[in-house]
Amino acid sequence: MARNTLITPFGAPAKVIDRVEAWALLALGLTAGVVAPHPVTTALWTAAARAFGRAGDLGMVERLTSGTKFGPRIKAGLRGRTSSHLRFA
Repeated sequence: MARNTLITPFGAPAKVIDRVEAWALLALGLTAGVVAPHPVTTALWTAAARAFGRAGDLGMVERLTSGTKFGPRIKAGLRGRTSSHLRFA
């Protein structure tokens, strides 16, 4: 993929940027889970799974989709089959 070889204007490879974005979305979903309903948390964690996938970290994608509570919802979000209209990435 061309994205893996892309160098951003700041000089960092795109994979690093994707990984930082993924961790930020994961943390944001964790904090949002305290005050927001689960569709918001699920949408944020689905976006984090997409970013981890772009970064090539398939282990984290597997961890996010294997959870018993949110895993099936995240898998459905990655496939584009959700009843919620929230989508962050």
